[in-house]
Amino acid sequence: MEKDGLVSRKVYGKKPPIKVVYSLTHFGKTFIPVLDTITTWGNQIVSEKGEFVKNPLLI
Repeated sequence: MEKDGLVSRKVYGKKPPIKVVYSLTHFGKTFIPVLDTITTWGNQIVSEKGEFVKNPLLI
C-alpha cells in the first residue's frame, strides 16, 4: 500500500527500538468511501443471513 501511494511511512529513531508510524495519504483517504460501502454491504449480509458468507474459492 505504501508503494501504491495509499499510506505513508515515517520511521522514528536510528537504532532499536525504532518507531514506525503509518498514515493515510490524501490518495489513501479517497479510498475511504469504497471501504465504507464494502463495510455496509458486509453488515447487511450478516444482518440478513445471520452469519458471514464464506466464499468457497477462499477456503
